[in-house]
Amino acid sequence: MFSAAFCGIVTSSVTLDSPSMTLSGTRIDKFCQSPRGRGPSSLKARFPDGYKRLSIFRGLCEMGSIRLTSFHGTTLIPRKDLPMKYRGPLLTAFLLALCGSGSASVTEIRKDFFNRTTDLPATAIMSAPTGDASYLISVYESTTSCAVVPTLRWTDENGVARSQQGSIGPASTGVEGGLGVGNCYISLLAKLRVHADTTPTVETDGDDNRFLYSLYVSGLGFWPSGAQGQGGLSEVTGELPAGIVYALPVYRASGSTSALLVAYSTGYVGTDVPYLSWTDENGYNSLAVPVGTSAVVPVRIAGGTKVWIHTYPGDTTWYALIVFGAPASGSGPFGDYESNLLDWTSATYPNWQTLFTAGSAGANVLLLSDVTQQANNGTVGEGLQVYWAKQATGPCAAALVAGPSGIPASCVSPVFVGGNSSLQFRTYNTPGFEWGPSPPYSAEVDVLEF
Repeated sequence: MFSAAFCGIVTSSVTLDSPSMTLSGTRIDKFCQSPRGRGPSSLKARFPDGYKRLSIFRGLCEMGSIRLTSFHGTTLIPRKDLPMKYRGPLLTAFLLALCGSGSASVTEIRKDFFNRTTDLPATAIMSAPTGDASYLISVYESTTSCAVVPTLRWTDENGVARSQQGSIGPASTGVEGGLGVGNCYISLLAKLRVHADTTPTVETDGDDNRFLYSLYVSGLGFWPSGAQGQGGLSEVTGELPAGIVYALPVYRASGSTSALLVAYSTGYVGTDVPYLSWTDENGYNSLAVPVGTSAVVPVRIAGGTKVWIHTYPGDTTWYALIVFGAPASGSGPFGDYESNLLDWTSATYPNWQTLFTAGSAGANVLLLSDVTQQANNGTVGEGLQVYWAKQATGPCAAALVAGPSGIPASCVSPVFVGGNSSLQFRTYNTPGFEWGPSPPYSAEVDVLEF
């Protein structure tokens, strides 16, 4: 066995064991990270633990999974035909030949459509990626009528057309917790895997040429390598109550801007429900965040107005605001940790892969996970399970399952990872034996650290 570190790549020996088989060999997986607020030059790799798999933290990430074994997939280094003394140097030379520059990175996406009175035809929201790519896309419609509905369309990594329609926001609870009729807004949030050389689009349909509306598309691109594009992003984070303060304006917009509001509440489940509030160009809006639940909601903040967080005695609400400015290159406020299993044909069960380890105080992160199978006539699906210390009931606590239909399963949720503990994941076959060969699937887990 050997261990080597070069050109930003960290390697370790591999032994994969399951109740029915033992696989010894070397495997290279997509496993990348960019520490909070730092560029590629200051990358600090965190070693996976307990999984005993070879992982890399940049360079080869775009290649997905390269198997250096005769188990299945491409045999790059024959284990029996090559003397042991040559395997290490040859693998080192192989990795060096493929090694590029960069680290896991985040870029910003933004597209605005102001003051429309007619339906918007399908319009590109970004340039087409040159390879299959991952995005978190939010769409917010500021409107006087909820009759005009936006739809996001894209082609997934298996070449299948997908779409998601906006939903009408809940009725407002009123300023300072009072009862009010609230304003109408429509939004959607989607975790996308986009096929290479295809372009996601947005369009609207509904009560054409009667009501004024504006449409705002914002989002993040997650890249296994390349330069950071966080220069236009900013964040606000905190927790309430602060002393005896239970309602607090956490952000004031000097000019109208778009943001992603993230929050979760813990404490006593009572009659008083914590909530978030903001004002767009057409009026006041709010969203309840009951104890034991979380929210990831696009918002539009009118210039001169504030985002408020409201909680109650016995409750605690953690919040974060991702503010989308003019897209720009450069480092920014977020740490980014990514791991992709692309076109895999075997479950990783029972082994866990460590993606992120929190410091002594723990860490609030945004967890994004998805899994999809290529459509087939079989009966076996592939599950993606994510685990972290201090795990509480929430959208991403339950396992995701992708079935033979080819419809992807995904989740986006804030989570708190306990101090000095890790966020881990694994895949498994379902139904039947969790381990062993599976239909081709891809799984991705991303962590955005606030």
